Amino acid sequence: MYYNDLKEETKLFLNKAMDIYATIKDKKIVIYSRLIFDNHEFSKLDKIVLALFIAGFLVEGELKDTLSQFHDLKLNDLFEFINIKEKDIISLSKTEYENFFKENLSLDLANIINKSVYKNSIKQITPIDLILILQYPGYSSILNFFACKYLPNLRDISYAFYNHPLFKSLKMKKGISSPSFNYRSQKNIIPKDPIATFFEPNFETKKPSPTVASKSLDFNDKNIWLLLEDIQKKFIGQEETAENLFYNIINNQQLAEMDDLPDGQRAIIFLDGPTGTGKTAITREITKKLDIPFTATSIINYSSTGYVGGDITDTLKDLYQRANGDLKKAERGIIVLDEFDKLTSRGRELEMKRAVQQQLLDFLGGGKYNIRVGNSIFDLKEVNFDTSKLTFICLGALTDLRSQKTNKNAIGFNQPDSQKEELNYTITPQDLINMGLEKELVGRFNTYLHTNEYSKDDLLKILKESTISPLIGFKMWIEVQGKQLVIDDDVYELIAEQAYELNTGARSLQTIMNNIRTPLIKEVLRGTDHIIHLNREFVERINSDNMNRKGRI
Repeated sequence: MYYNDLKEETKLFLNKAMDIYATIKDKKIVIYSRLIFDNHEFSKLDKIVLALFIAGFLVEGELKDTLSQFHDLKLNDLFEFINIKEKDIISLSKTEYENFFKENLSLDLANIINKSVYKNSIKQITPIDLILILQYPGYSSILNFFACKYLPNLRDISYAFYNHPLFKSLKMKKGISSPSFNYRSQKNIIPKDPIATFFEPNFETKKPSPTVASKSLDFNDKNIWLLLEDIQKKFIGQEETAENLFYNIINNQQLAEMDDLPDGQRAIIFLDGPTGTGKTAITREITKKLDIPFTATSIINYSSTGYVGGDITDTLKDLYQRANGDLKKAERGIIVLDEFDKLTSRGRELEMKRAVQQQLLDFLGGGKYNIRVGNSIFDLKEVNFDTSKLTFICLGALTDLRSQKTNKNAIGFNQPDSQKEELNYTITPQDLINMGLEKELVGRFNTYLHTNEYSKDDLLKILKESTISPLIGFKMWIEVQGKQLVIDDDVYELIAEQAYELNTGARSLQTIMNNIRTPLIKEVLRGTDHIIHLNREFVERINSDNMNRKGRI
């Protein structure tokens, strides 16, 4: 998105938004939200969203006229929300706007527009378009917090701003008939259980037909690195892995733009780590942020030609579909092959698995494959798919190997129990060969990354701070029911302790929270008490009850 390509009315609107954003850009703003019963520090995206929204009240035009019709939306409330006054707004000079836009807004706005359900209705970006897009669930959470504080008459505070009549009015002005974000009534857009899946957002639409944005991000734009910060906030405890994976993916995308790809420069990645540490989730989040076609599958679903089972080239068909039929984009996509260590299993399937390994040599190294694609068997065409520019990420928990390493290193380990939690050991390419992976196949991997076991402190930090904490989701679920959750201070450490004992990574937090929720469902849905109290005694009892079984001898 380029500043000079915008219409004059849009420039004037964005100039005012940039004035507001420049004023609060480096200002730390924290609010207490009754939506999550916790303090919320404004992120960069929060500040941009608010700057855009407030600018609508200040710039003359159709948007301001529409906003003025809704008397519950008051400019003074918005300024109070960000703790400034209108007179505090900094005015950039005319010569500064273009550079400021490029350095601070262009990437985020392109991302927001590309992911909006309204993007196909936008022919020329107007101020109304930009405000309409803020209704999209991924970007309106900060406006929802505002609604919770200043619009007390809205009944469903968790979805308050999605349902504000402002958006209906703006859509009528634009002649847009796209679905409303009314979660209660729309069949195609529903609220997702906030703690149903740990490594996914609290709310999302049902899975659409696989497509990606029609415009790719500029991988040379320095602002792209800001996306990494958001990813690291989500995957607490795996920040280094997220960073290394992010940079390798970006580099692969830049290499893919070259006509002559330098030998050995493209990263072919082997990513190992214990179960529940986010191997697939981190990759999925990065590709989502970067709008890169992505497919993930278990390698054990496939077989080589002549055996019963799926064909590995089916992943190429899936990638082609997710790229919406854009072959060039599909050939720069990402394929995640999970359970890669299962190719080493012994038994009667060993011959078949060796055949799969042989086929993977060309697949990972860069070969050309003819695939048949189309919407139906009557509409198939043959496409020549080159895998030499794909990013391959092969995942493995390496459970048996990890167990051997830790048991071997634990012999004679007579240190106190408190020090036994951290045990250093190595996993090398030779270990993978010794397990049963073909030496030539292991040789294809030139980049080795890993996720780490979570410590108790990591789990506690995830519980309290991660943007996908199941505890925050639990609070939101109770708030949706019009009630309040009160948690004793020592409960946080207890939950982290119990999750650590389960030893299933970050998923164990979700398990514990679901255990806690189960006996409370009736009380939350049908009980008369407004306050739900979570104390140590209750959490200990629930965990104990879930482990006990009845039987007879």
